[in-house]
Amino acid sequence: MTKVTIEIPEQLISQLEGTGYPLQDIVLKALERYVESEDSTFNITKTRTWELCGTFQVVEPEAEYIVGQDEQGKIITNYGENVDDILYGLSL
Repeated sequence: MTKVTIEIPEQLISQLEGTGYPLQDIVLKALERYVESEDSTFNITKTRTWELCGTFQVVEPEAEYIVGQDEQGKIITNYGENVDDILYGLSL
């Protein structure tokens, strides 16, 4: 076995201690699940957000997100670049 040192926030440690399982067992199980899951080979194109990209159509885009028009005169927006702000009201 390899010994690893990590820093874990106190709040998370308190929650984990409340489970009644040894911390080492919890961490090992979490790492095993991570390696077995698709998350270990993260691919943005397999996310739900990526699947939804392009499936929604904004009929009347807000002026602040309009960046131009294409050759056919269709409005081009930058909603994709501002998705967090638009969906969650975040200002980065």
